[in-house]
Amino acid sequence: MNPCSTGLERLPSSWRIVPLKAVASYEVSNVDKHSHSDELPVRLCNYTDVYKNDRITLDMDLMRATATEDEISKFHLEVDDVVITKDSETWNDIAVPALIAETDDDLVCGYHLAILRAMPHVLSGKYLMRAVQSRPVALQLELASTGVTRCGLPKGAIGSAKIPLPDLPTQRRITSYLDRETARIDALVAEKERMLALLEQKRAALISRVVTRGLNPKAPTKPTGFEWLPTIPAHWRLAKMGRLFSQVKRLGFPDEEVLSVYREYGVVIRSDRDDNANRVPEDLSKYQLVRKGDLVINKMKAWQGSLGISDYDGITSPDYVVFTPQHQENPLFLHLLLRVDRMKAVYHSMSNGIRTNQWRIEPDRFLSFHLYLPPLDEQQEIVAQVKTQTEKSRSLGNVLRDSVALLKERRSALITAAVTGKISVNEMTT
Repeated sequence: MNPCSTGLERLPSSWRIVPLKAVASYEVSNVDKHSHSDELPVRLCNYTDVYKNDRITLDMDLMRATATEDEISKFHLEVDDVVITKDSETWNDIAVPALIAETDDDLVCGYHLAILRAMPHVLSGKYLMRAVQSRPVALQLELASTGVTRCGLPKGAIGSAKIPLPDLPTQRRITSYLDRETARIDALVAEKERMLALLEQKRAALISRVVTRGLNPKAPTKPTGFEWLPTIPAHWRLAKMGRLFSQVKRLGFPDEEVLSVYREYGVVIRSDRDDNANRVPEDLSKYQLVRKGDLVINKMKAWQGSLGISDYDGITSPDYVVFTPQHQENPLFLHLLLRVDRMKAVYHSMSNGIRTNQWRIEPDRFLSFHLYLPPLDEQQEIVAQVKTQTEKSRSLGNVLRDSVALLKERRSALITAAVTGKISVNEMTT
């Protein structure tokens, strides 16, 4: 690859452009996550550890596994090693780096990763990590990855990647500057992400409160006898799920949109949320028709919240159960009520699953469950209130997300500018 095409053509005159193999060794790990009785216990630095962190430290929750003596010797991680992602489902997740800041005798590099070890007389590991983060170097490695459904970085391409190389004192100044400046940006990002989490908590708390207690906190209440919902407004009524919905199975509609059910959203058109939306099965004969207002539940692996009332017409996998409405209730109110956190205990009580966080809800048992419902006009008022508050939350959330995106862009641009000599040493020390 021509370095001029990656932004390395305008370096300070005293800098060099060198292939990584001239200043670092590199190895691709083959240590898997399995444990075997004839191997030694180790802590694995895995893909997600690298992908989510700039630095690997011993206080992280690293996976426990085993490895052979040869694997430990070959893939042991040392301080100032740089570990990069070697395989990914998308090319732009290739060569994401992390610096080994702390190590121990049992710390080993896991599968789908590669170890870069700088030659200390010419290259700092800290600088190498920042160089790999810079767009000119990252782009070379991303473009060198191969594959269609899964991308992999050939070992030879790692060594061939060209990096900008100033002298060691300059490398140290660059890394000190970037450590300081990225820490400031990371703190701002963390604060905005904390605000986003609080917004979502506030929205969830509002929904839980109004769909189980109504809008009037002073309304008289009555006991229910149910642990999951001890009291309700006195004027709400008891309704059996079997009177609200009946199970239905309608086949033979292959031209409809394919739907999925997500914990976070409920029922959605697959192409709206699924990166693998184009992987529609060839045989749609067993897919079931879903109409607006239908309740859809994952019957085999109904992870917490993977149910919802559909706002779309479409078809869905035979792994789901479809219930058609037999009521005049507000469908969005029922959707909100069925997905609040306190319903988890109800679903678990109806489940025959073997795990506490994985349910297998039998349709007959589900239809025997009872809900407490407000009058229809109150349901509509509750839905309107939730919509208003959700729009406010979404608007503020979009502002925060845009701000986070800009900060991350600023961070990336700052690293690239420093590693390619666009920021002078004087600027770095002010």
